[in-house]
Amino acid sequence: MVNFKKRLTKQKIEKKIRPDEIYSTLDRSSDKGPLRPVQEKILDKWFTDFQGKKDVILKLHTGQGKTLVGLLMLQSKLNQEKGPALYLCHNNQLVEQTCKQAESFGIGYTTVDREIPDEFIDGKTILITSVQKLFNGETKFGLGNKSISVSTVLMDDAHACIEVIKNACKIVLKQDSHAYHEIFSLFSTELQNQGAGTYADITRKSYDSLTAVPYWVWQDMHTEVSDILSKYSNQKDIRFTWPIIKDMIKDCQCIISGQSLEIIPYVTPLYMFGSYHKAEHRIFMSATITDDSFFIKGLGISSDTIRNPLVLPDEGWSGEKMILIPSLIDSSLNRTEIVNIFAKPSKKRKFGVVALVPSFNSTKDWKEYGATIATREIIVDEIGKLKEKNFEKTLVIANRYDGIDLPDSSCRVLVFDSRPYFESLYDRYLEECRGNSDIVSIKLAQTIEQGLGRAVRGEKDYCAIIITGTELVRAIRSKKSRGYFSLQTRTQIEIGLEIAEFSKEEIREGDEPKKSFLGLLKQSLGRDEGWKEFYTEKMDEIQPDSKTSNMLEIIEFENLAEEKYSRGDFQGAVQTIQKLIDNHVTTDEERGWYLQEMARLIYPSSKMTSNKFQVSAHRKNTFLLKPKEGMEVQKISSISLKRIENISQWIHSFDNFDELYLELDDILSKLKFGVNADRFEQAFDELAKVLGFPSQRPDKEWKEGPDNIWKTGDNKYLLVECKNNVDVTRNEINKDETGQINNACAWFEKVYGDVLVKNIIIISTKNVSKAAGFNKSVQVMRENKLRLLTDNVRKFYLEFKGLDLDNLSEKRIQELLVRFKLTSDDLMSDVYSEEPRLH
Repeated sequence: MVNFKKRLTKQKIEKKIRPDEIYSTLDRSSDKGPLRPVQEKILDKWFTDFQGKKDVILKLHTGQGKTLVGLLMLQSKLNQEKGPALYLCHNNQLVEQTCKQAESFGIGYTTVDREIPDEFIDGKTILITSVQKLFNGETKFGLGNKSISVSTVLMDDAHACIEVIKNACKIVLKQDSHAYHEIFSLFSTELQNQGAGTYADITRKSYDSLTAVPYWVWQDMHTEVSDILSKYSNQKDIRFTWPIIKDMIKDCQCIISGQSLEIIPYVTPLYMFGSYHKAEHRIFMSATITDDSFFIKGLGISSDTIRNPLVLPDEGWSGEKMILIPSLIDSSLNRTEIVNIFAKPSKKRKFGVVALVPSFNSTKDWKEYGATIATREIIVDEIGKLKEKNFEKTLVIANRYDGIDLPDSSCRVLVFDSRPYFESLYDRYLEECRGNSDIVSIKLAQTIEQGLGRAVRGEKDYCAIIITGTELVRAIRSKKSRGYFSLQTRTQIEIGLEIAEFSKEEIREGDEPKKSFLGLLKQSLGRDEGWKEFYTEKMDEIQPDSKTSNMLEIIEFENLAEEKYSRGDFQGAVQTIQKLIDNHVTTDEERGWYLQEMARLIYPSSKMTSNKFQVSAHRKNTFLLKPKEGMEVQKISSISLKRIENISQWIHSFDNFDELYLELDDILSKLKFGVNADRFEQAFDELAKVLGFPSQRPDKEWKEGPDNIWKTGDNKYLLVECKNNVDVTRNEINKDETGQINNACAWFEKVYGDVLVKNIIIISTKNVSKAAGFNKSVQVMRENKLRLLTDNVRKFYLEFKGLDLDNLSEKRIQELLVRFKLTSDDLMSDVYSEEPRLH
């Protein structure tokens, strides 16, 4: 073999270390041209200003070649002989895609098989692998001081990686496991104290019902929990997490539902993963649309790094999205109609149609029309079919869509069907306790933005995005919610709202609503020049947003408090949260949440002080933990009712009838059998406000009593126990259910005394089993009666369409209440309920 190196006139060839120069030496595929200008600029800026820093956040628009940029950065570090370089993706599909990219550009790489490759450890080639390979309790990279030394770590799609890392540090036990039952039994007394109704639902394996184990009893009994987990630590559900959190069980929280329980640390122990934690240089690739505040706690990044990302300041917008909200064009274009239009197969299609839905339960009607439902087993193949131009069937993707790419003709129509829901028990608990908080709203907005971005994957890519489902439309439409989106997405939504108004004008001039809607769609797909110019003009008007997010400072305070707590400075931790409250908290809901955090942080130091904080927390936010002692039940105000005035105030809280109807439709859409129990009960509470009645949710707020109480008049009440989520085919009301409403009635009598009350159980059957029975007079609201109530409320408010809402007379409102059987007397009579049938 000829040794060409001996023939070289230069004795030593120095390795290139500038990324652009490295690129020029690569053996690239013939279709790979020079670096794009944006890639050259960002790489030069990194090499000149950022590569010496511990952490850097790289933000580029989708489709601008982030993967190649990241690979060249890592290759630069290898050529500088800086040691091992690691490229992390958040799933195996992206690992495969990244490996193909590296191969096509001629960049050397390796992957993990059984052991960590020597060529990676020796700093010879980049290791491309999934974030799961590094972050697990049996990681080949090693834990703590046994971790393999890595010089440079790059994390692709860092937001999605946060969830993967959290899941790696979380134990999830299914209801049918021995460990679940032993932990549930350990805390059963305290869980019953927190809410007898919720406890009963959990014992009946209800998915919807969940509760948190109070921090005080968890801290007191954490050694017993450790014993249980250690006993079952060889089982799959515990095995991969146990080595990470086994010595910090005391500083974990536990959320229990009827289907599973979660044990999750308050602070993710990133220090356990030395390869990541001690890396000299860490690069985090992030979408331009996202708020990176969550990186502080999720990835251990400083706030200075977040405030100073690696970006190109002159970068404009990227890609074209025509956002269409059919229900705002006309109420006939509801979700049912949209599924009807887009679910059916068509051999004439020249592009892919994809629907995103929140759960597999939401796929039933899509499937009935012939759409393909993407299960975990087939999703990669089905996306592959779309990329191979097999467009006949609509593809429906449920639950998770981060990391899914649907570029160009693989998806020109994206139907975003209904508001995404949080999956983890902790996120669901967070939403229950502080559903109006910025942190929950930002999480939801980021999930929605992920969905909106699936089909526009490059600067010249385009897609029509159809938004349907009342909750999602409300989140997209309301000014407050829009504020949580990125500036680019916010502008695209505002264009969509403007388009809806244009379409309404056409309908007023005689167009059919469906024809007008499909005409708009055709303009996007047919590349109408007027639409393209209109979109470009609007997007070019975007001005850089100079506002900084309060969320960054809030998370800084939270993080500092946890640091002080971990050092044993409990008083300092409490003072830090107090500063957070003083500087950033404006609502009682959030004030209560942070008072509960103060109670938890001071508990190891003073149980008495902790309980005082917990009492204050519960007074501010009754959805939080019930304190050990000192809780005061507050009855519905005894101030005489001004019902008509309350209805007028509700009407006047909206700018126009369309906004009012959108809110009403959202409430009524949740008042159906089969809907999540908490959402149903919340909607029933909101319905009281819609009808001008003060109301309460005692079981939620006071951890005992009925699900809902309405005050329908002076000393007149409606007591409601909701069982809308039981099997609709069940023929009998069982003993547990009659027992719950009996307990609710007893609680009501104890708290409210001798007043007129109508007791109702909302359930699918009126038959009472022989073993069951009611202690008080109880009536049943079945599906037909519930539908009658919601239909009448809808008809009542439709009477206001086209009227001047500012000049509605009280007389007119009263007449309509009578006409649609919504008076206090109607609600207290048998109009909406019936006598049970005793067996």
